[in-house]
Amino acid sequence: MKSLVELVFILVTSLRAWVLGIPMRRRIRSTLGKRAANEMELTSLKTWIQVEEVEERRRGGKLS
Repeated sequence: MKSLVELVFILVTSLRAWVLGIPMRRRIRSTLGKRAANEMELTSLKTWIQVEEVEERRRGGKLS
């Protein structure tokens, strides 16, 4: 029974991570004009700094 609960937990967690990754991938693609190559790029601080810089420039603001 314990292994069934663990399996369900893993499946739910994996599905949730995949669903939450969809808008993140879409934001990277629309902002940077490229697809996130892999999960590492999707969670990379460097990628998200680039996204923030481009979005800030489009808004006409300055980064602090």
